[in-house]
Formats: sequence, structure tokens, C-alpha cells
Amino acid sequence: MPTPRRRPTAAKTSSTGGRPPRRRPPSAKADHPDDAVVLSGPPGRLTTTVTVENLTADRLVVRRPTLHLDGEAVTGAASAIIPAGRTVEVPVVVPLPATTPPGRHEAEMELGGVRHRVVVDVAPHLSLDLSPRRVLAVGGSQDVALVVTNTGNVRMPLASVTMARTDDGGPDPGPDVVLTLEAPVVVEPGATVTLAARLEVPAGLEAARRHTASVPVGVADLDVVILPRDRSESKS
Repeated sequence: MPTPRRRPTAAKTSSTGGRPPRRRPPSAKADHPDDAVVLSGPPGRLTTTVTVENLTADRLVVRRPTLHLDGEAVTGAASAIIPAGRTVEVPVVVPLPATTPPGRHEAEMELGGVRHRVVVDVAPHLSLDLSPRRVLAVGGSQDVALVVTNTGNVRMPLASVTMARTDDGGPDPGPDVVLTLEAPVVVEPGATVTLAARLEVPAGLEAARRHTASVPVGVADLDVVILPRDRSESKS
């Protein structure tokens, strides 16, 4: 007896829209954006849920969705075993490059033997790598070289002057530590820049205490540590 041919059909629903699933044959094409699956989230983790109905006499294994976007094929993650005649909600996760611009993109996705129309809704993602993340400092001023990489998908402006209160573990904040760049900088997505900066640590901090401060550099923080010292020590 011939094995029944697998003819899965799928209905589409947004992971955020809350609409009931709409079932239609795999050959049908969506004429409106509302008919499309919506993949949404930051570029590294776009998610949705697709309702898959197994119309075969065998179990249907659904895995490894493929997203076709701008001529590129991206493999995502999904896993479901659907018994014959059953309908299952299948969570789907697709990663895109971290620098994928925010906004809506038209695409298609293959899942369970069916090609779905997809709207990819990429959220803005602010992320910055900073090196070094921590510096030792003394009272007065010192030069600091910072390497900054924009690992997000939006342009990152860096203010030329930022500051943070010092903390010695007590209930009250201390005076400000100030970080000054040579000039304001905008770091493009995926770009790395080296910055020359000047760090100013206020005089008059209690010498026997350790003081810390987290100075903002974009969405990253430069942790400044001022160690205790003998009162007889001179500034260096």
C-alpha cells in the first residue's frame, strides 16, 4: 500500500497580535500584510509562533525553519513532532546579524514543508563593547585610551563629557569623576573606534577608603577604582 503523501498546511498568526489562527492551503499567497507571519525582536533573536496542521497519516517532524531575506538564507530554530491530524503551535526563533537595521522587512520562511510570507520587524538594539572596562585611578587627572565597538544596530553617539558620583560604600555619594573625550563621537553599527580621553578624579577623597565610580560611555560603563593609600603618598 503506498505511503500517504505528506501535505501539511499551516495557518499564520503573529506572536504579538493575539489573533486566532487562519488556515489556508499551502498554495495560497497572502495579499495583505495581515496575512503574513510576523517575526519580531532584536536582530539576534527574532521570534514568532506558527500554527502547523498535519493533514497526513504519519507524524510530521518540523524543524530548522529557513528565512529568505534580501537574497540570503538564514536557518532558525524550531522543533515539533506533530501526530497525524493534529495542529500544534510551533515557536520559531531566527537570528540575524547584529547590525541588521531596525524596521520592517519583507521576507519568506520555509517551515514544515510550507513557504510562508513573513514580515520581519527588527527592533532597535543598543549595545556597546568597551575596553578596558575598568581602570585604576588616583587623585588628579590621567590619560585613558578607550576602544569602543558598536555591537548594536543603531548609531551610537558618545558625549564629549560624562561624569559619575564616587562611592565609598557609605550612605552618601561623593564628588564626581569626570571623563572628557577629545571630541564628541558617533560610532556606526559594527564599527570600532579608539578614543583618547582624560579622566579627572576629584581631590579631597578620604585616603583610607576605596572609592568607585561608573562613568557612562554610551550604553556602556567605565568602572573607575580609586584605591586606599597612605596619607603620606604624593599624587603620581
